[in-house]
Amino acid sequence: MYFPFEKQIRGCYNCAKSERDEAMPVVISADSACDLFPSLYRERGIELVPLYISLGGETRRDMFEISPDELFSADGKSPLPKTSAPPPIDFFELFRKSTQGGASVVHFAMNSRFSSSYQNACIAAKEFQNVFVVDTHTLSSAEGLLALRAADRRDAGMPAEKIYLAAEEDSRRVRAYVLLDSLDYAYRGGRASMLQMFGANLLRLRPCLLLDTEGRLSVVKKFRGNFAQVCREYARFVLARPDADSGRAFVTTTGMDSRLFHEIVGMVEKSGKFRKVLTSRAGCAMSTHAGPGALVIFYLSK
Repeated sequence: MYFPFEKQIRGCYNCAKSERDEAMPVVISADSACDLFPSLYRERGIELVPLYISLGGETRRDMFEISPDELFSADGKSPLPKTSAPPPIDFFELFRKSTQGGASVVHFAMNSRFSSSYQNACIAAKEFQNVFVVDTHTLSSAEGLLALRAADRRDAGMPAEKIYLAAEEDSRRVRAYVLLDSLDYAYRGGRASMLQMFGANLLRLRPCLLLDTEGRLSVVKKFRGNFAQVCREYARFVLARPDADSGRAFVTTTGMDSRLFHEIVGMVEKSGKFRKVLTSRAGCAMSTHAGPGALVIFYLSK
């Protein structure tokens, strides 16, 4: 893909948190499915816990030891990568380190329907009195949007519990329309039926999926035509939705022609619907679920 890559790289919280000193610092963390790469997580002071990616008999840490461009062969016949959640000990180590100086933690986890990352983070959080875990019910840059809003609130001096409660509300406002180049990878990963895949491939359709605020996927529209034409139609379809919040939006891809990608980004920017349009190269988790060639516009509703 065409973004620089760095090799270095609804609710679980403990009940006794209301008595904490609200002046204590707050650490924002997320699993690596948030796709705040290559360096946005560092710029905003967001700690990461990497998922694990298994490919060719080897398991590596998402984005720190394997990049999404290593997942798929050019002929499309490579074995399907598999993702696995970080074990509770990985979260425990981050929470322990972060809370040693008295800080609280607000942690963002990818969709609990797709991964046990949320459950494992909750297991680790039970060992602490000041760790909050958010099931975002989403993934990729939509999770990143929620983490960025939490970082805004942290920087404004908001205490952890209020950040957590606001994040819970934000998670119900996420809009994630996913344009797939094909259903092949969704089918191979168990997220599309043979009938859906057969119908889409037979008719040369490219499906647009909605990942709703309960973490469920559904087909909301099907496009037909060459990929460049479909991407433009998809962008117009998403930008026509009437409920967009005017804050940030992310335009994210799992790998596509850079010129076409930047054309789509330009369409989103020129629409004037968002104050800030960010771009991201989806990491290994999103790429494994969607396959190469997917395009997503993420935003929050009003």
